[in-house]
Amino acid sequence: MTGFIRAAAVILGCVLLADGLRAAPPATAKPPAPFLHTRIGVANGCFVESVAFGDDLRARQGEGTWYRLLQWGAKEADEVVAGHAVVVFEHRGKVWSYDINYGFTPLEVTPAEKENVELVAKQATAPYVGKITPRYPVYREDFPAEPDPQPPLMSDAVEERDVRDAALVAVRLAKHRPVTLVEFDYPKEGVTRRGAAVAFVYNGRLCVYSPPAGTVPFRVKALSVENVRQIQELLRRIHPGASNLMMR
Repeated sequence: MTGFIRAAAVILGCVLLADGLRAAPPATAKPPAPFLHTRIGVANGCFVESVAFGDDLRARQGEGTWYRLLQWGAKEADEVVAGHAVVVFEHRGKVWSYDINYGFTPLEVTPAEKENVELVAKQATAPYVGKITPRYPVYREDFPAEPDPQPPLMSDAVEERDVRDAALVAVRLAKHRPVTLVEFDYPKEGVTRRGAAVAFVYNGRLCVYSPPAGTVPFRVKALSVENVRQIQELLRRIHPGASNLMMR
């Protein structure tokens, strides 16, 4: 293992989207959404969708707005399954969650209790009770960043689903932070496939999103999206055998 990689916390996709589970319908009708939000609409996107939501929220309500990315792991029948990420935020004196599976949900949490991650997580994960057992909830807090000075462009000619999804994420996140979009080859089931990934920094970690695996936040010494060698080494931890990396 190379010296600049110390440890990684892996998110293997997202609950319900990655492992085939289905969300139960809400027991009661929810109040209307506090505002409109447009999803990116990509595979295994709970983490990057939450990042994009937070970016849009900060742009909408200003730098002083309070929000956190709430992340947790999960277990089903004693087997570790995909984790999940949602956004918890304050809006007009109320605490809400935004989940790509359920949309907006008002939480029975006062603004004074919003930093209590255990209390908040108990409510935010309530729709999944009976399907999974959420484990180890943690807040991720972002830090202000500048938009990417040379953002990637989305091409209408992209046909591969994985490349398309990675490009959509890169274009969206680049509005608020530097990103690097790459394509690469990797072996799977005896076939060489073409993949794509996006590297970006969030909560002091170098994160790598690839559509088949979701988002993996790594602990690395250098928080840079410009170190291609480092990105390739991280990709090999997600997709063993990744090679022929090319920046887009």
